[in-house]
Amino acid sequence: MKKQAIGILGLNHNTAPLEVREKLFIKEGSIPALLKRICEEGVPESVIVSTCNRTEIYFSGEDAQEMTKKVRRVLSEAFTAPDDWFTAYTYSLSGEEAFRHLFLVASGLDSMVIGEPEILGQVKDAYRIAASARSTGFFLNKTFHKTFNVAKRIRTETRIGYNPLSISSMAVELAKRIFGTLEDKKILVIGAGEMCEVALKYFQKEGISDILITNRTYQKAQKLAEEIIGKAKPFDTLFDLIVDVDMVLASTGSEEPLIDPMRLQAVMKKRRNRPIFFIDIAVPRDVDPAVNDMDNVYLYDIDDLKELSQKHLSDRVRESEKAQVIIDDEAARFSDWLRKVDVNPLISHIMGRAEEIRAKEMKRALGRMGVSDDETVNNIDAMTRALMNKLVHPYLALLKENGDPAVFDTLKKLFQFEDNDEQDMDSGDEGL
Repeated sequence: MKKQAIGILGLNHNTAPLEVREKLFIKEGSIPALLKRICEEGVPESVIVSTCNRTEIYFSGEDAQEMTKKVRRVLSEAFTAPDDWFTAYTYSLSGEEAFRHLFLVASGLDSMVIGEPEILGQVKDAYRIAASARSTGFFLNKTFHKTFNVAKRIRTETRIGYNPLSISSMAVELAKRIFGTLEDKKILVIGAGEMCEVALKYFQKEGISDILITNRTYQKAQKLAEEIIGKAKPFDTLFDLIVDVDMVLASTGSEEPLIDPMRLQAVMKKRRNRPIFFIDIAVPRDVDPAVNDMDNVYLYDIDDLKELSQKHLSDRVRESEKAQVIIDDEAARFSDWLRKVDVNPLISHIMGRAEEIRAKEMKRALGRMGVSDDETVNNIDAMTRALMNKLVHPYLALLKENGDPAVFDTLKKLFQFEDNDEQDMDSGDEGL
């Protein structure tokens, strides 16, 4: 049996521009079906992480190269993506490179804004979705639980998350750079998700009071307004709202742009061409890039925040270096553990132990019964062997298909098959 390999096929803000990332963004509701399709293609374990800055498919199988081809084929069919996109914009990693990358991602070290805290929650959500869809097994379960431990250790032992930054906080900082001060500005927030919620909290800290919030579901906008700041407005008044504001911050889950040049043209006439600024941090984008060609319309998207995030990078380099040391240590330990993990010896041990008990008890029973004829002995032997197989089968099934990363270790203890080399291995339960 070949060793199980862990791999990644993905793209992120370093390898692909926004116009590509938004085309390959996978909405949360679409993930279970795509995971099922990947499984049907012959990939036994997979997890999809898709955010504004990355889409990555983590997988496990006996041949990482073959698994990568299968995942790529599924994505190509799902998105009708050109083949040259995969050549130009994606990366594939396997083995230690793959889980080291996952450690970096979950710890915020591979983010556009180094150390941002949201990504760990996004990775946890991605894992939970995959676990609920039953697309994870022993190896990815163990890998992701280990990842959460690593991220927790980095947050505990370094100050990488001190005074945390995020895409939303960068958007607010960009707004301050545009206007100098925001105190007398009127702002429209489109959306009621996590990024808008965080942005509203930053606006509140800046002392801004004139904020409007609109969302397709009015109740969500109203909830944000009541809990944080702002006035909720009906979504069907969106373009009327734009007439009177100085800036629009947009972050919704819309698959198509909400604001396009044609409809914005009529708004600009009502504004008498007074300048307006859009900060679009949605993926896919909420504002059609073509509006940037209009007079007195200024559009900034998520990639425009890259340059701004570099300003804060120097403050985090030292902590980032400390975090890298932790990741090097944890990656080496996990790599060593993976090399030693093999379910076959444990399966053999369980079967051997069960057979030892069966044979001993059968011999004792036959002696008490005084049975010696071959036919009876063979019938009893067949019956006890069938009972043994039925009793042992659930344990073997858990080992082969398992949905719980603790099963391997638990069965080793249960059947007295302890391996001292694994004493340093984390349980994997912390950090969830």
